[in-house]
Amino acid sequence: MLLRTPPVILPFYHTVSDIPLTHIQHLYKVKNLDQFQRELDFFQKNYTAISVDHLIAYNRGEKTIEQPSFHLTFDDGLKECSKIIAPILKERGLDATFFINPNFIDNEHIFYRYKVSIIIEKIKRDQLKQKLLRFSINDSEELNNIAQENKINFEDLEIYMNHEEIQQLIDLGFTIGAHSMSHPYYKDISIEQQITETNNSIDFIQEKFNLPYRVFSFPFTDFGVAKETFEAMNTDISFGTAGIKTDILPHHLQRLPMDNCLGNPSIFVYKHLLKFTLQSIFNKHQVKH
Repeated sequence: MLLRTPPVILPFYHTVSDIPLTHIQHLYKVKNLDQFQRELDFFQKNYTAISVDHLIAYNRGEKTIEQPSFHLTFDDGLKECSKIIAPILKERGLDATFFINPNFIDNEHIFYRYKVSIIIEKIKRDQLKQKLLRFSINDSEELNNIAQENKINFEDLEIYMNHEEIQQLIDLGFTIGAHSMSHPYYKDISIEQQITETNNSIDFIQEKFNLPYRVFSFPFTDFGVAKETFEAMNTDISFGTAGIKTDILPHHLQRLPMDNCLGNPSIFVYKHLLKFTLQSIFNKHQVKH
């Protein structure tokens, strides 16, 4: 079967580390540097790297994409982005977009799921673990109470990039986008909150760093995002996490979650392309909202 390939594949990551990260280890497997390098080898061998500016222009019909291409993105603004990932990308001549939650810059606040992982590691009680993993952003107060009762302090943690490190990424030529203010699962909050989380974060990132573009990626997924939220967004381009799929919205693109790739990247991408091809036959390859 001849595989159908979209013009651009959008691999996305959160972080890369060779050492355990307590705030993540109970949520998903962290990519190590060797695996990350092998995945970059695969993409550079089989696809042409393009910038987000090219991607925006392509979606507006102002530029073409002649060869199968890719653009890398990274969510959550974790400190490894500036310390580990950016130097690797710069050495390879690769562009990328880093999506930031304004509330977490300078470690002012911490994503509630990262708090969950830290508490699980500190307390080590299986029954509590299952409860905590079901928490949503609406359970943040209870989460903080559990941490306080067990004398767990989040204040001294350095999980995220600070303003200076984000500015350094911009100075190196990387793109910075918004990722909501506080990283909620959009299905757990009201439409009004969805719109506020989205537009406030985009405005903050653009104004704080004096950027000529407005790009946004939805936290977790765009599943459960209201039609009104998409209509209220003021972006050049936005991103979901549904894998290799097209989207019914012309300026909203779906990304491939590379945190799920635990082995050979060529096999991982092939499986997604095969799925995309089969879904295309039955016209089920498009995400609808």
